[in-house]
Amino acid sequence: MADDRPLRGFAHHHTDEELRAYAALTPEQKLRWLHEAWCFTAATLPADRLEAWMKMRRGEI
Repeated sequence: MADDRPLRGFAHHHTDEELRAYAALTPEQKLRWLHEAWCFTAATLPADRLEAWMKMRRGEI
């Protein structure tokens, strides 16, 4: 293997075209995307982690 360095973290970069497409969205479209992303995250989180997140959001932790 040419690159033996250990992998650390995660990095993702968007192209200029992707950034322009996002900038062209209306605020409502951006909020809809954000809500759909949250629904996906909530549906895939283990129950204990979701409950911990909900407690933090409510200010219980």
